[in-house]
Amino acid sequence: MNIRNKILTAVAKPFSLASLGSGEEVPVLLPFYHIVKDGEHPFQYNYRFPSISRFKKDLDFLLTHFDPISLEELYKGHNLRNTFHLSFDDGLRECYEVIAPILKEKGVPATFFVNPAFVDNHDLFHRYKAAVLHQFFAKQGVASDLQNTYADLLSLDQMAEDVGLDWEAYLQKESPYMTLEQLHQLEKDGFTVGAHSWDHPEFWLLDEEHQLDEIRESMEWLTANFSPAVKAFAFPFTDEGVSRDVFDAIRRERLCDLTFGTAGLKLDPEKKHYQRLAMEQDGFACASQLVKMEFLSFQMKRLVNKHVVKRE
Repeated sequence: MNIRNKILTAVAKPFSLASLGSGEEVPVLLPFYHIVKDGEHPFQYNYRFPSISRFKKDLDFLLTHFDPISLEELYKGHNLRNTFHLSFDDGLRECYEVIAPILKEKGVPATFFVNPAFVDNHDLFHRYKAAVLHQFFAKQGVASDLQNTYADLLSLDQMAEDVGLDWEAYLQKESPYMTLEQLHQLEKDGFTVGAHSWDHPEFWLLDEEHQLDEIRESMEWLTANFSPAVKAFAFPFTDEGVSRDVFDAIRRERLCDLTFGTAGLKLDPEKKHYQRLAMEQDGFACASQLVKMEFLSFQMKRLVNKHVVKRE
């Protein structure tokens, strides 16, 4: 946890969520995760994911203070005060094996945002490739600080080949992602499936046309394979660097009904575009700390008119 968050967490502690969440402009709470698992995972290089018991405590906290809503209810936009909608990114198999059963037990709706390129374990996200390589080098006693952006994908593949890592064999053995069949089962169970770009690039590295191609292709795959009442797209990493022209094209081409960024508890000037809160942040022992800190941060930003995302 950085110094800013430590200070905000300490200041927020004596306040109630009811007081921090007061006001007409407070955004709807949209927490998201990637993995829930006991023990280690090769992708922990990327995320400080919660254990099963921690995740259940997070849910209990959310259910105590907020009402869970479906993606369709979020889209309709009625009575969003003191509500939350939960989502999960990247389509990892823990979503089906660990997360979904807990959500069903507690009656919590959720959306799973997936990358078509990785469904059925056809390929691996570049940062997960970096994580696997990092783990490989660590076992050899070699420290590694890998470059792991989309632009480094070829060098990561070359590095894997140099050390004898076969991605196809790794995917067959480990099966890190959900299958299309499992995703269909999630839809049958009442969950929603959304798109998360085709293969998870950093959008700030792409020009506008390539950004739109990632959105178009992943949304085409979504509508071809599912029957979404609400067509939803979550920008990979962040929506930073996405211009108003891109949002105009999304609306003009009717690519999505809802889109999502990851700026935390903030309002957004784009219609039907919401900001989500990453729950896998370092230094927070529980959801209550993180959520209270985020609500306090929003109220402080509102005082200086920084509670709304600025777009070019």
